[in-house]
Amino acid sequence: MAIPALQGWHPGEVAIQGQLGYATAVSSHWTAVENQLREQHQIFHTSNLPFIPLTTTDADGRPWGGIVAGSTGTVGFVDSPNLKSLVFRPRLWEGDPILPTLQGWGSVKDITNHQMEGRRSEERSLTAGLGIEFPTRRRNKFAGKIQMVKAMSHYDYIFEVEITEALGTTGTKGNHTNCPKYINVRQLDPFPWAKPHLVYQSLHMAPTEKLPPEVIDMIESADTVFVATIHRPDPTSAAMFPSHAGMNSRGGFPGFLRVRPSDRRSVVLPDYSGNRFMNSLGNIESSGLAGFTIISFTTGDILYLTGTARNYVGPSALEIMSRHATITVLSTTGFTLVRNALPVRQRKGSEVGRSPYTPKVKYLVEEGQADAGGAQGHKAMLEKGMQLSDDLAIFRFEVISKGDVQPLRIRPGQAIVLDFMDWIGPPPYQHMADSAPGSINDDRVRTWTVSSAHEDTDVAWFEITMREMKGGVVTKALFDVLRLSPPNRWDHPIFLEGDVVTEIVGVTGEFTLNKREVNLLLVAGGIGITPFLAMLSAMSTREDTPQGDIVLVLSTREPEVMLTLIEMALLKVPSAVKVKVDLFTSCSVNLKTRILNHQSTSISIHEGRIGPEYWQTSTRDKDVFICGPKAFADAAVDGLRSIGVPNERIQREGFY
Repeated sequence: MAIPALQGWHPGEVAIQGQLGYATAVSSHWTAVENQLREQHQIFHTSNLPFIPLTTTDADGRPWGGIVAGSTGTVGFVDSPNLKSLVFRPRLWEGDPILPTLQGWGSVKDITNHQMEGRRSEERSLTAGLGIEFPTRRRNKFAGKIQMVKAMSHYDYIFEVEITEALGTTGTKGNHTNCPKYINVRQLDPFPWAKPHLVYQSLHMAPTEKLPPEVIDMIESADTVFVATIHRPDPTSAAMFPSHAGMNSRGGFPGFLRVRPSDRRSVVLPDYSGNRFMNSLGNIESSGLAGFTIISFTTGDILYLTGTARNYVGPSALEIMSRHATITVLSTTGFTLVRNALPVRQRKGSEVGRSPYTPKVKYLVEEGQADAGGAQGHKAMLEKGMQLSDDLAIFRFEVISKGDVQPLRIRPGQAIVLDFMDWIGPPPYQHMADSAPGSINDDRVRTWTVSSAHEDTDVAWFEITMREMKGGVVTKALFDVLRLSPPNRWDHPIFLEGDVVTEIVGVTGEFTLNKREVNLLLVAGGIGITPFLAMLSAMSTREDTPQGDIVLVLSTREPEVMLTLIEMALLKVPSAVKVKVDLFTSCSVNLKTRILNHQSTSISIHEGRIGPEYWQTSTRDKDVFICGPKAFADAAVDGLRSIGVPNERIQREGFY
């Protein structure tokens, strides 16, 4: 059984969580940080990763992000003899900050005669790493101490890290404690022909020194940055929260990192909403230091930066970066650029998979530029609305596209990502907002499953079946438009004024159906039914009439509304497809008032929730799609596995 590595969030983390209004929401989440690796994390680091960024500190106590990899760029340069240990066998290069740490290991460990030197010696043994499997967005973090160093040659070393902290996902989908939301997907191949050479190095920049133009260009074209941090406690908290290192990553569209034109050395990093732990920003709060490392995956060039760092929240952030309320500014005091260093390259001909959740690039106020347009070149204008209940409605949007962009495509079951910033505006500053912590750092980007069907067509319009979220800024604004547009009667569509225009950021989701034969088990929790509405409706648009068998299992507190939505979708299901609906609810349902327009449909009402006994009646040969809250989906997966349904037949999506 894993044991928490911490005794609580340290004062720096608590400070930034408080500023952002997250303190109450994550007050007990520190228990997710464990004191050792899990077995699957051992396998992950030793068998899945061609390189790992590691934090180290220099003689001045500044954190840097080094990069360790094997000599050939292949996986397997890391061993894990036990749950508390990782052993690295990297080949380093001149300019990487890990190299002087390892070269001076013996002399560093011998410094014990002075309190300050002793503390820095201890800090120089601290390290932290981040394993990212770029093709899958899976990632795991660890922190600890370098315990052993053995030089095999000038650049080849063996060193051991004792693990004191570990945090990670439990599979390719993850559990969101280690947020993979903004990782750009890449296919990487070994590149053993790398020949590192140092082209720039200024470890202690003069007060007026600026970064070279090509270094600034590399920063402002990057879509990934590795962030090295150090927690440095004050004497009153050192016993409970000792010094430790941190390593993290941030991803975005190319250009999300900005360099202030006024000094050409201050790098501005926007903070996007994530798991709200704020480990990196918390370390910066405690030490005022950070290191940024940027890799060009096409050339293998690596840029290392270190310096003083400060977090800005609310109005102070908006004075620096347009429409972004939380940023970190690194004032560079040292940098190194090494060409052709990483023995790994992005696969030739492969495309970078951009995360659909990533906000568009924001510019600095002093740059004087308008924000970049939507990534897809499409906008959506609210056209119609129909209220189904107090907090449930269907909204129809018209797609407005630029003339030179690819048509918008949405497969049945996929979701659309919309940016409402221009309509609603940036969030007002609040010092605390425990009831709605996301409101302070809200980028107004929302994702909903599309409930209309658009298979194999250019999308000119789409519908979203949407629930108004308690405290939700965007859903409340949309429902207010519907409520204030007379005549607003339930179950009657009404035209809405074209004042609501949103940018389409992207399309996401992995649900796909067989074109001809359908043998499906669709499991929905409440509004999780929306992807299945699109799937059912799409069957009428296929050239080859599908045939087969579908079981739709729905757990809901709103059976009447959900049955209405199901009936609308079933209108388009071919008669050759047999549909069985098992509806679980604690509310009364009068099926006599229902007119089933699909002749091959049957509906059964079950009282209460879906219990384990229900899954015993299921068959094992169906393709399973699950959409609903995490606990609901977990229970469904457990029930299906108990009857022998293999994992490869189960697909699941959470709420968007």
